[in-house]
Amino acid sequence: MGSNILEERMLEDTLGLFRDGNQSGVSPAQGVMLIDGWLQSLQGEPNLSQLESHLNELRAELQAAQPNSQHIRQVMMSLADQAEQAAQGPTAEGTWTGGMISLSKVLRNFASKL
Repeated sequence: MGSNILEERMLEDTLGLFRDGNQSGVSPAQGVMLIDGWLQSLQGEPNLSQLESHLNELRAELQAAQPNSQHIRQVMMSLADQAEQAAQGPTAEGTWTGGMISLSKVLRNFASKL
């Protein structure tokens, strides 16, 4: 991960959306748009079926008539774990690593407020 311009852009966009304590202003529709962007940017990446599964699970929950905040929290924590693992992986390098660590922290922080 991190070798794709779309992935890098999605990381920047996601971190930008959550910066400056803006978590309370992130709507389910914005979340779905971010997820769609991530799914597009990760297409063709090997070994990402679990990540895609979590993203699709979160997307479906955000689009539900009555989203289950506990389930959203669990999925976001799983995504945070995966972001942290990607940052610590053998191919992680440079600003991508720091960005993935930041993403992991942002996801955990947001999930803890649900």
